[in-house]
Amino acid sequence: MSQPEDAADLLGQVLLVLWEKGLRVPTTDEDARMWCFGIARNVLREHRRRATKTLDLATALRNHLRDAQLLATAADVAAETRMRAGDVRRALTLLDERAKELLILIYWDGFSIADAARLLSINESTARTRHVRALRRLEATLGSDEHQFAASKSTDMRNARSSQQLRT
Repeated sequence: MSQPEDAADLLGQVLLVLWEKGLRVPTTDEDARMWCFGIARNVLREHRRRATKTLDLATALRNHLRDAQLLATAADVAAETRMRAGDVRRALTLLDERAKELLILIYWDGFSIADAARLLSINESTARTRHVRALRRLEATLGSDEHQFAASKSTDMRNARSSQQLRT
């Protein structure tokens, strides 16, 4: 028992069971005493069983909530990753063919810059220069997309507020 109140409640339960089963009390003092201890033991065992069950349920609920939070976070990350991948694909379409092909060989196909240069039949230093320039253009495009998204989101919020004010 973790609380003194639990002991008082258990004593009350034991006395209630003894009163309810008063007609079944053994006749000898020793047998009656053992019978009372048996009832107290059963009440205490039931209390411990319920306490264990409650702790197990609380642990299961805690684990479920943690797992649900992890799943929700994973779903958010996956959705965000898909959106970001779509943004990168759209930004890639804005690059010239040589830069796009170089970036695809490096980042999608996993080739090093030197290997990609050999595949494209260009000098390695030329590939490095194109790589840096392509990344800068890609970053600039993605940065402006994020800025446009934020601006459109704030415009949408303002429009929603003004239409809500008109309704009231």
